Amino acid sequence: MTGRVEELGMLGSLIGTAFWWGLYLLVFHRDRRRVRNGVLLLIALGSSLSTLGQLVQTTLPLGDVLVLAAVLLEVLGLVGLAVFMVWNGLTMVRKEGRSLGNLLSGFAGLALLASPVVAGALLFSLHPLGLAAGALLALLTLHVGLAFAVFLCASIPYQLFPKQLPTEGIIVHGSGLIRGKVSPLLRNRLDRAVAERDRLLALGLDPLLVPSGGQGEDEPRPEGEAMAEYLVEEAGMPAERVRAETASRTTEENLTLSHRILEEAGVAGPCIVATSRYHAFRAALLARSLGYADEAVGGPTAFYYVPSATLREFIAVLTYRKVWFAVSFLPALGLVALMVRAALLYA
Repeated sequence: MTGRVEELGMLGSLIGTAFWWGLYLLVFHRDRRRVRNGVLLLIALGSSLSTLGQLVQTTLPLGDVLVLAAVLLEVLGLVGLAVFMVWNGLTMVRKEGRSLGNLLSGFAGLALLASPVVAGALLFSLHPLGLAAGALLALLTLHVGLAFAVFLCASIPYQLFPKQLPTEGIIVHGSGLIRGKVSPLLRNRLDRAVAERDRLLALGLDPLLVPSGGQGEDEPRPEGEAMAEYLVEEAGMPAERVRAETASRTTEENLTLSHRILEEAGVAGPCIVATSRYHAFRAALLARSLGYADEAVGGPTAFYYVPSATLREFIAVLTYRKVWFAVSFLPALGLVALMVRAALLYA
C-alpha cells in the first residue's frame, strides 16, 4: 500500500512539474518582458528540485543522506556567494573607483553573512522584542532573497534568448564617456548594434541607428555625439543612417526621445534597443511600460562588473514594483505580530 501511495505521489509531482514548465514557456513565449516570468520559472525550478529530491529518496539507497548533503552544499554555496560578493566589491573599488554603486556588491555580501548571525542571536535571546526583531530580520532577508531570485529568473533567460525583431530602427543606450571618448562598456553596446544592423541587412532591411545619450555634468560633450562619431568613423556605418539623440538624461528619455527621432524619419513599429546584457531586461521593462513593443539586446560586459551592475538593476526594478513588494511582505508582518503576542502571553 505504501509503495502505491509513493507512486501516486511521484506521478502527481511529475504532472505538477510539467504543468509549471509548460505554463512558464507559454507565458515567456507570449511576452518575455515581464517580471511574472521570473515567478513562474522559480516555481518550475522549485517543483523540479522537489520532484528530484522525492525521486532520490524513493529510488536510491541513503536517499536521506544525499538530501542532507544537498542542503549542506546549499548552505556552503550561500557562504561562498557572500565571500565572492565581498571580493567583488573590493575588485570594483580597485578597478572602477570608490562610489556607492561600486561598493554595492561588497555591502550585499556582508549583509548576506551578517543577517543569519544577527537574526539567530536575536531569536535565541528569547526576549519578546528580540524575537520580534530576529523574526522580522529573517523574514525580510528571505523576502528580499526571493525577490532577487525572481529578478534573476526573469532577467537571465531574457538575456540568453533575445528576440530577433525584423525592424528598421535600432536605439543604442548611452553610458559614461572617458575624456569625451567612447568607453569599453559603451563600445560593446555600439558593436552589438552594428551586429544587429548586419543581421537586418541580410534580411533586406536597412535600419536607422539612433545612439542616445545626453551630456553629463562631468562630460565634455553629449554621449550620443561621441557614439555617432564611433559608429561612422570606427565602425564604418553610413553617416546618413545614423541620427544622434543628445538630450536624454535617463533610460526613459533614451527611449522616448529616440522614438521621436525615428518617427520623424518615418520609422514606425517596434525597435531593437542595444545596451549591455545586464541592463537588457530593465530596458525592455521600461519600453513595455512606455507602450513600446521594443526588444532589448545586450553586448558583453567585463565579468567583475556584472555582480554590482546586476544588483543596481535589481534595486531599480524593485522601485518599479515597490507596492507589490510591500504588499507581499504584509503576511510576514502579520506572522511577526502573532509571534510577539504569543511571546508576551507566555512570558
